[in-house]
Amino acid sequence: MDRSKKMTETESEIMEVLWASEAPMSAAELIDYFAQHHGKAWKASTLATFLSRLNQKGLVDSVRRGRVPYYHPIQTKTAYMQSMAQEVLDTMYQGSVTKFFAALCGDTPLSAKDRKELKAWLDKEM
Repeated sequence: MDRSKKMTETESEIMEVLWASEAPMSAAELIDYFAQHHGKAWKASTLATFLSRLNQKGLVDSVRRGRVPYYHPIQTKTAYMQSMAQEVLDTMYQGSVTKFFAALCGDTPLSAKDRKELKAWLDKEM
């Protein structure tokens, strides 16, 4: 997997907040949010490091309002998840959905419900 796009757990937590936000958020707003909702007392420099890494990975950008940068996602959560899934498929299964499903299921057969749902999805997508 392309490590340059793969997020750490903390980066993922930050992205979840940004994806859920209806407007770009300042570093101060993010620090307050994580303190209140996750009990994390981050210093501004710590958050700046995470935001810089997310920017380098092409996942966030900022817009200045006066002297304050406000951060927003560049990519939707759905687009990010699709790109990561495609990377796993391409890297580990040579792009073969069949090989992926075989590995996913292993020795466990799909239930009738799972087969029905998968068939309905395939029919819809085709």
